[in-house]
Amino acid sequence: MSPFQILLMRHAEKGADLADPDLSEEGKARARQLVAYIPATFGQLDFLFATAQSNHSVRPIGTIKPLSETIGVPIDASYSDQDYGALAQELLSNAEYIGKKILVCWHHGNIPSFAQALRGTPGSYPDPWDPSVFNEILQFVYGPGDVPTVRQVLEPF
Repeated sequence: MSPFQILLMRHAEKGADLADPDLSEEGKARARQLVAYIPATFGQLDFLFATAQSNHSVRPIGTIKPLSETIGVPIDASYSDQDYGALAQELLSNAEYIGKKILVCWHHGNIPSFAQALRGTPGSYPDPWDPSVFNEILQFVYGPGDVPTVRQVLEPF
């Protein structure tokens, strides 16, 4: 058995200064809009994951922190950006996640590989991820069998 749904998304917008690990003002605004949009579009979430904080970025955590605070679900940020395979394995094999709704916020460079690790069919998700895209969510819906249905959802803001 698998989770019911995994949402895989990129962090919100970053600023022009690539050395700045935080979200831009535009990114912070997107994070605030996700608070209402995510539950209204995908339902109540059971688990939230984000890439672990690094010296280069806290953007995945910052993107879903307002959502976490509003819905009362803590963020697990214990997996580093390169550990997407380990997180995918955990989500697909641990009984704790069976039938649950999960959101994962990651860095765009590893989203295609993460999607593959979640058993997404090649061609059902962007590969490579366009570095200018911050408003796309990949929705993996698991049913009988190992292969999820993947839907690309564009945030309307």
